[in-house]
Amino acid sequence: MHTFNTPAPITAAVDIILGDIRFTAADRTDTAVQVEPIDPTRELDIEAADKVNVEFEAGKLRVWHPKLRTAFTRKFGSVRITVALPAGSDVQGDTADGEYVVRGRIGSCNLKNAIGDIKVADTAEVKLKTTGGRVHVEQVRGNAEVSGSGDIRLHRIGGDAAVKNIGGNTWIGEAEGDLRVNAANGPITIDTARAAVEAKTSIGDITIGMIGTGPVELTTAIGRLQVGVPQDTAVELDARSATGRVIDHVAVPGTPKATVKVRVRTSGGDITVKEAQAS
Repeated sequence: MHTFNTPAPITAAVDIILGDIRFTAADRTDTAVQVEPIDPTRELDIEAADKVNVEFEAGKLRVWHPKLRTAFTRKFGSVRITVALPAGSDVQGDTADGEYVVRGRIGSCNLKNAIGDIKVADTAEVKLKTTGGRVHVEQVRGNAEVSGSGDIRLHRIGGDAAVKNIGGNTWIGEAEGDLRVNAANGPITIDTARAAVEAKTSIGDITIGMIGTGPVELTTAIGRLQVGVPQDTAVELDARSATGRVIDHVAVPGTPKATVKVRVRTSGGDITVKEAQAS
């Protein structure tokens, strides 16, 4: 166990070859780092844990493995890095194969892996990249940039967001800022989008429970499109479906409080525009 005096938030960077990384932020005045083998009975894991370096200087924590001389990682062990640090700290992580778990309220969050799930509780801003794992974020108070290949779930985004998903379901609970979602294969669901939305998928449905100020642009090659419109809002609708129907259930208000531009395109599937359900 490595312990450092940190009365203020710090910047913590963990760069390991293989293994899980955990950050836990809390109201504390020190930072503790624990390094352990994933399997304490496996010689490769024990050796990998022994090779981890830990350094702290001028408010910056660095935990890292020396770089491999070869690109092959089959003969390298896996470790688990656990960092307990002050709330509001910035965290960074890089591992080829491993899971991230980030608990507590942190500052910026920049995590990358090739394989492994990423779970984040509460961050000021986030940049996540995985090519093989699920992403689950409870709250981003600012901007978000997420790239993945698997299920992506973002409960609340306080700023602008850009989301890319190679294959899997994409769900966003609430987006306060402008939102761009691009999926190669899989459905996109957005419960509430309060600003501009641009969402595209090659195969899959796109559903927005409630739009805001817009504009809104939805495109899918094969799939259904559904848009929920708030009461007292008029829609400037531009909708085209090559083989499906366009169903507009929105009543035109006498004096609308707002008008939103909605452009939707699908080559195969129905388009439905309806009154949003009250939240």
